[in-house]
Amino acid sequence: MKKFRFGGPGRVVIGLTGPIASGKSFALDCFARAGAFCVSMDAVTASLLTEPALCNKISRKFGPEKILTNGRLDKKRLAAEVFGSPAKRKWLEGLLHPEILARTHSLIKRSRKKIAVVETPLLFEAGLAECFTFTVCLSAPRAQLAARAAGRGWTRGQYRSRAAAQFTAGKKYALADLVLDNSGTRAGLEEKIRSVCRSIGAAIIKRKKD
Repeated sequence: MKKFRFGGPGRVVIGLTGPIASGKSFALDCFARAGAFCVSMDAVTASLLTEPALCNKISRKFGPEKILTNGRLDKKRLAAEVFGSPAKRKWLEGLLHPEILARTHSLIKRSRKKIAVVETPLLFEAGLAECFTFTVCLSAPRAQLAARAAGRGWTRGQYRSRAAAQFTAGKKYALADLVLDNSGTRAGLEEKIRSVCRSIGAAIIKRKKD
């Protein structure tokens, strides 16, 4: 699979990740409000899954009766089909990941902003850390993560199966360049992210002067 080194001279590209229910989508919104160009790989994936040619490949692989609803690809049914099978998940990732990376790279290249942030739930699992200038992982206590997932309507079994398909939270924290605690308030996380963006902006300006 071809990997891209996102960014270039004078630009910082952050890979944003974290355990399930750690607040990645809200954090991405915070980065956007702080002036960064933001991309959600989940959103890129969702767009891809509306394309007929790709949907047909997936349907032929898994069977339309398992993943289609009213003739359209049902993302929840697809997720249920692949999360319980490492082989199926690996096949789907092999199909989707190259196109996701290419499209993300294209979006970043078209932006003129000096800071870009890419929300990437499976950043470390997919071996994508080298694509970014540095990586940021959100953290929260295990019980809090489980409670947030329950608040989204997930059963305990659904949460456990999804979590089992990823690296443990501890492993994600150990691999990240920066860990941001998100066990507190939303305002508190937003201020931390503004601080990160200010520091990066100052470093870019200093580099230009040097």
